Amino acid sequence: MGLRNDGLRVADCSQRNPGDPNTGEGKISAAAALAAASKTSSRPGSAAGAAGVSSPKPNPALSKSMTPLSKLGPASANSSRPPSRPSSAARRSLAAAAAAAAKPPGVGESGSKGAQVTVGGENIVSAVYVRRDVIVTGFPSGALGVWTVSHRGDDGARCHPVHDAVTRWTVSMAQRIVGAHEPGPRVNLNDGTTTYGGIRAMTMRADGATMLTGGADGWVHTWELADGTIAVVGRPKTDGPGKPPVERRRAVLLRKLGSSGETAGPNSFKISSPYQNEPPPAFRAIDCRPQDSSQRRAREVPYEFVMGTNKCDVWEVEYKRGIDRPPTIGVQVYGHTADLYAVASHPTDPDVFASCAEADRVFLWNANERTLARTAPVGLVGRSICFSATPVPKSQTYFPDWRPVNRKDGTARDAGHHLAVGGKFGKIAILDGVTLQPLVKLKDVGSAVDDLKYCGGPRAMLAAASHDICVDVYDVHRGYTHLSRCRGHMAAVTHLDWSLPVFPHLPAERILQATCAACELLYWEPVSGEQVLENQRDARWESWTCAQGFPVMGIWEDGSDRTDVNAVDRAKSGQATFDEKTKEIVQADERAGGLDRAGYVVTADDFGKVKLFNYPCVFNDAPYREYKGHASHAMCVRFACDDGRVFTAGGRDRAVLQFVTRGVRCDEARPAYAPPPEPKRTWGPIDGGKAYGWIEEKGASGAGLGGERRNRRAPPDAIAGAAAAEEALRLKREAEEAKRLKEEKRLADLALGPKPSNANYGQTSAGATGTVAGLSAGIAERDVADVDKPLTAMAAQQQPKQQPKQQQPKPRYPEQAR
Repeated sequence: MGLRNDGLRVADCSQRNPGDPNTGEGKISAAAALAAASKTSSRPGSAAGAAGVSSPKPNPALSKSMTPLSKLGPASANSSRPPSRPSSAARRSLAAAAAAAAKPPGVGESGSKGAQVTVGGENIVSAVYVRRDVIVTGFPSGALGVWTVSHRGDDGARCHPVHDAVTRWTVSMAQRIVGAHEPGPRVNLNDGTTTYGGIRAMTMRADGATMLTGGADGWVHTWELADGTIAVVGRPKTDGPGKPPVERRRAVLLRKLGSSGETAGPNSFKISSPYQNEPPPAFRAIDCRPQDSSQRRAREVPYEFVMGTNKCDVWEVEYKRGIDRPPTIGVQVYGHTADLYAVASHPTDPDVFASCAEADRVFLWNANERTLARTAPVGLVGRSICFSATPVPKSQTYFPDWRPVNRKDGTARDAGHHLAVGGKFGKIAILDGVTLQPLVKLKDVGSAVDDLKYCGGPRAMLAAASHDICVDVYDVHRGYTHLSRCRGHMAAVTHLDWSLPVFPHLPAERILQATCAACELLYWEPVSGEQVLENQRDARWESWTCAQGFPVMGIWEDGSDRTDVNAVDRAKSGQATFDEKTKEIVQADERAGGLDRAGYVVTADDFGKVKLFNYPCVFNDAPYREYKGHASHAMCVRFACDDGRVFTAGGRDRAVLQFVTRGVRCDEARPAYAPPPEPKRTWGPIDGGKAYGWIEEKGASGAGLGGERRNRRAPPDAIAGAAAAEEALRLKREAEEAKRLKEEKRLADLALGPKPSNANYGQTSAGATGTVAGLSAGIAERDVADVDKPLTAMAAQQQPKQQPKQQQPKPRYPEQAR
């Protein structure tokens, strides 16, 4: 829409000129002014170009803020020399116009005053109906617009928008409030352009008389809707020169409530960022609490409201102690500010997990209370995250300023867990796992770090998989000294896993496995960086997060490509562990039917689904349970340390979901499960020809639900119950059939009439036979009115009449009589 910023005219709703060099923010750009200047100076003798093209009416504001184009230099129509260079005064005027165009529109200006030139349209970023015929809109410049809606029918007269047919819908601006909010910082759009945040959040209160607006400047203001009069430009009474008359019209006006210094309500609220040294949040959505039944009866208006910000946080303003007391303002839900790719569970505390998005901030969460425990800037754009497997002892040599503390009571400790964060553009940051204090920053990696893994003691090491097509290994206890770089992959390395000690008497000897985007699974000796070529099928692994390998080859569905499964994690239940005190490998429990290393594995795929498989998963079309919740690709999945929860990261939806497990942990009883009965099937021709196979009954229980259910044999109790139900159904059908035959016999007896006596049995029998024949022959010719007649009356009516006996003629001759 092309909006005029003066408050006296009705808005021009015509479409903007295609190819207009105006930036769309209500000001003419310096480039457009210079182009116009050069074009005009190169065409001497005509201000509008070729003949026959009418020159537009000069704008007073444009003439006031810029030097007239005729003064840029002398030019003659008969002169063939190139135009002269603009004078110094003209250049200073153009520079002033360019500086004015760089200023955000609407800041420090009121109405049509100032150096603002309105030759183009301004985007509308929010709108709300405040009445049936009034709309309030927000602009990127921080201004508000009040529009009057007009509904007209076929005859051009005003009509009702609900009860009448509307053929034309027009709006006209009644009021423009400049400086309602500051424009805020610039926002990058998807098409590569930038704009100001402006006012993107508006809503009406339940009373219908006040509204709230939230801007990109971190302010929330309350506005009152009132009826008033405005001045508009009317139609000129004559065609001669002179200014058109100004008319007064009634309209709905907005009036800002509250004093100028109010920052904490009840009408104006100034919201600061919950993070230190960051600008205030820009509001994207706002909503008021609706009235309940008691408030509607008492005509009370709830003043609480919630806001959503550009940082994915949800704020709430609540009056817990009454409207007369200051409100409570706080964040109810913390969110990630960019795409979320990584989540990590604490190795010993099941209630703690961490996440990092593609932003310079890491989050530490409490899974039990579902709250944010701590957040801090990390100094790089995060891509992967991992906790250390065992506590790292404090050292004045390698970590001089580190003071590890207990998470629950804050007491000092001699060792603590580290939190490693891999960057999207390289580097690795090491933080304290409780306080998020920065400790070390590693700069050996120069590209995206897709995965990080710590191994247990006694020699703790950190492995980093990056797009450098290699794996970097660091010694943790020596201040993250770089040990080796494992080279040999053909693509970016995506996942890592450490094995348990190969020899229990040499606990430092471990094997490192890694997979890359080319679906290669390679093994490495971490200290030397040499590739291990021996088969590792019998190795025991401390974790399994690789998407390729023998134990997880059944997670891939038919037709899937190598990028469908983004993350894998194996449960700790049923797996062997290494005891650092006894230096022995502790065998797994035998709760899974005596199977060695049997457990569960969970996956996250490109379809936003989380799937739970048995582990190992080694055959095609393996059975699984599927769980949904993400609105985008599920990029990471991790079990908690006790397998009681599963944490997932949602990629572009920027959400972390946690699922509670049932029957996965060792201390939980297995859930009761009764399999469905096996469907009946017979062996025969499946197509009526020579092809034979198993033919299942249609509608049978379990038909078409997958091979794992069809091949599962039902228990004896289920088979006996199905047989009893089938026998009961057969008896019921036989009883219904007997009842039907009995009713048919009764109707037939009713149609034959009363039973005849023995004296005239033969004659009556013959008459009855004819009656039944006549009934069957005339049933099709029966009238509609005969439907309600008794069957006996119908039989008597349709019985054929007996013909009278004809007298035989007397014989003429006696011989004929004999």
